[in-house]
Amino acid sequence: MKTPYISHAGYAAAIALVLFSVSLVYLSIHKIIPPLQTAHIMGMVGLVFVLMLSWEYVSKSAYNKKYKLTNLYTALSDSNIMIVKSTFFRFLALFIPFYIAYFIVHNHFYFIKSDIFAPTIEFFDYLLIIFLVLGPPYLFLTLKYRGAKHYEFNDYAILSIIGFKSFVCLFLCKNKTYNFYKNRRIKKVFLVYLVNFFFITLMARFLLVEFHGFEANMNILFSEDYNTQHWYNKARNWYFICFHLLFVVDVGIATIGYAFASRWLGNRTKSVDFTAMGWFVALFCYPPFNELISGNFIYYHSLPTHEIITSQLVWSVIFVLLLIVYTIYVWATIALGFKFSNLTNRGIISHGPYKYVRHPAYAAKNIAWFIDSTYVLSNIWASLAFFTWNSIYILRALTEEKHLKKDKDYQSYREKVRYYFIPKII
Repeated sequence: MKTPYISHAGYAAAIALVLFSVSLVYLSIHKIIPPLQTAHIMGMVGLVFVLMLSWEYVSKSAYNKKYKLTNLYTALSDSNIMIVKSTFFRFLALFIPFYIAYFIVHNHFYFIKSDIFAPTIEFFDYLLIIFLVLGPPYLFLTLKYRGAKHYEFNDYAILSIIGFKSFVCLFLCKNKTYNFYKNRRIKKVFLVYLVNFFFITLMARFLLVEFHGFEANMNILFSEDYNTQHWYNKARNWYFICFHLLFVVDVGIATIGYAFASRWLGNRTKSVDFTAMGWFVALFCYPPFNELISGNFIYYHSLPTHEIITSQLVWSVIFVLLLIVYTIYVWATIALGFKFSNLTNRGIISHGPYKYVRHPAYAAKNIAWFIDSTYVLSNIWASLAFFTWNSIYILRALTEEKHLKKDKDYQSYREKVRYYFIPKII
C-alpha cells in the first residue's frame, strides 16, 4: 500500500542551521573569519534554502522510484515563444507587488526610523537581486514543465494581472468586467501578498536578533573568566545558548517558508483567512500591535511583582523544562517546513507534533510562558493580565479551526487527531 509522501526538508534545514550557526560563530570568535555581518547570516539562510531544495528533490525522487511513479511534465504551450511571452508578462505581474514592498521597506518611516529594521532592508536588497536574476528562468522552466491547467487557476501572476485590470477598471472602465471587490481569488492573492510582506519584514529582523543573542552567549562561553564563574551563571548561559539557537532554527525556516512558494514544492496557498477576527488575533501577537496593546491595556510586565522562585537549583531545572517545551514549539515549525505560514492554508501537515495535537506550537508557547512567568502570581492584576494575554492563543486556534475546517483534508485530519493542545486532555 502506498503511503503519502512526507517532506522532511524542515528537519534538514534545522540540522543545517544548527551546524552553520555554531560553525560561523566559532570561527568568528577565534578570528578565523572576520566579525559576522548581516550578509553572513542571510547567506547562511540562502544556503540552507538550497540544501532544503536538494533534500526535497532527492527524497521525492526516491519516493517516486519506490512506488514506480513518473513525473508527468506538462508545458503551458507547445510553443517556446508563447512560453517566453507568458514568462515576461508574469514576471512583470509579480515584480510590481514585490517592488511596492521593496519601496515601502526602503522609504516608509516605520522601517527607517531606527536600526531595528536594517536587517529587513538588507534582506529585501538580496531578494531583489535574486528575483531579477533567477525569476525569469524559474518562471520559464515552471511554465515549461509545470504548466498544467490545474496550476493556472490560482497562479499568483495571473491573479495579479486580473487584479491590476479590475483595480484600474474601478476608475476608468464603464463596463465593470472585473469586479475587484467580489472576486475572492483576487482578494486571496492580495491577502497572501499582505501576509508575506508583514511576516517577512519581521522574520528577517527576528533572525538577526536571535542569531546575535546566540553569538553573544557563545562569546561568554569562550571568555577568559568563564571557568571562574558561578555554576548557576554557567547553567544560565547554556540555557540562553540553546534558547537562541532553537529560535534561529525557528525563524530561519519561517523566513524561507514566507519567502518562497512554488508549484514544484506544493506549498502554494490554498486559502486565506478572510475574517477580521482571524487577522486581529494573529497580528495581535506580533510587533507593532502586541507592543501597542500590551503597553496600554494588558501590561502585566509593568505591574509590581516579585519572583516566587528564588532557588538557583530550581531555576536550573526550570531551564531544562523550558528548553524541552521550546523544542516542541520549534519542532512544529520544522514539521511544517516549506509550508510554514500564518493566516493561510498551504497544505495540511499530520506528522511531527501534529500527529498528536492540532495546535502544538500554541500549546508549547503558552506552557513555556507559564513556566517562565511564575512571578505574575505575586500580583492578582498581573495574573489576570497574563492569563488574558495567553488566551489570545486560544482564540488563534479557534479562528484557525474555523478557517481550515473548510478544507476536506483538514476535516479528515480532525477526525484522526481529536485534541487541540494536550493529548488525551484538551
